[in-house]
Amino acid sequence: MAKKGSAKPRVRKKKKKTGINPKLQLMKIVAGVTLLVCLLVTAGLLANRLLMRPAPPVALAPQPIPMNRPDTGPVHHSVPDYEAFHREAVVPPPPITRIKPVTNGIPVAIIIDDIGYDRKMAEGFLELDVPLTFSVLPQGTFNHSIIDQALKKDVEIMLHLPMEPGNYPSVNPGPGALLSSMKPDELIAQLNANLDRVPSVKGVNNHMGSKLTASSEQMRQIFTILKKRDLFFVDSRTTADTLCRPSAELLHLPFAERDVFIDHEQTRKFVRKQLKLLVKRAKRQGYAIGIAHPHPVTLEVLKEMLPDLKKAVFFTHASKVVAFQQG
Repeated sequence: MAKKGSAKPRVRKKKKKTGINPKLQLMKIVAGVTLLVCLLVTAGLLANRLLMRPAPPVALAPQPIPMNRPDTGPVHHSVPDYEAFHREAVVPPPPITRIKPVTNGIPVAIIIDDIGYDRKMAEGFLELDVPLTFSVLPQGTFNHSIIDQALKKDVEIMLHLPMEPGNYPSVNPGPGALLSSMKPDELIAQLNANLDRVPSVKGVNNHMGSKLTASSEQMRQIFTILKKRDLFFVDSRTTADTLCRPSAELLHLPFAERDVFIDHEQTRKFVRKQLKLLVKRAKRQGYAIGIAHPHPVTLEVLKEMLPDLKKAVFFTHASKVVAFQQG
């Protein structure tokens, strides 16, 4: 029998500490799940914003352009003709000296710009019965009927692409213009819309564009689309600062440059002199590209000189001459 008071005191065993606190672990899991949910929500919002971006604006219909007359005051044309469009009032730079290629004869292409608003003038040029190239403005009133007649007369079709001039907005390049302020998607959307408006288009040249053609970044954007559509580009050379050639060479785009402006002065004497210059230029370098406009004086002089011109050179389409300016 044990003695009273001799019982040993109980010793409490210490609990072993575990390495992970369950409460802390739970808090970490909750925080991780919360962060993951936030990331998924943010990614969803960004994707939704990108997918729901509004479409680029499409050019509005042609607006009437005021024509001042001293006797009656301003008159508004509901349908502008080629005379209603502004012109770049600058002296065009001279052509570039090139190496003469080996050709069978002397090919010359004459591009008639600003086609689409004057059906009678277009028909007058078609009656010449020579291979010409019509460069058609994107929103011309009579584009389809003129193009239908032109294709029957062995006339090639180009898009006369309005581009921003150096003195914009005091000089307006007209509806469908590509502007330096446009973002790439806006520029490309407008370009595609313009191309879609001109059936049977084979190539493009610029209407005005002394500012835009001096921007290599935007010309490369334009040329990327032309390359995809298998089109060529003729630089009208409205400025000596043009960067079209290096941009075209970078993308291996079929490319040429205007040699002679035929009628930027609308007198018989001047047009006759420029046509002779075009022939002289063609003989020196083996080919040439001239640009004219649907003016009555241009048609009259061209009809008058055509027999002599045919003896000196042979007329062909712009696409046939483009190959001679490569490299």
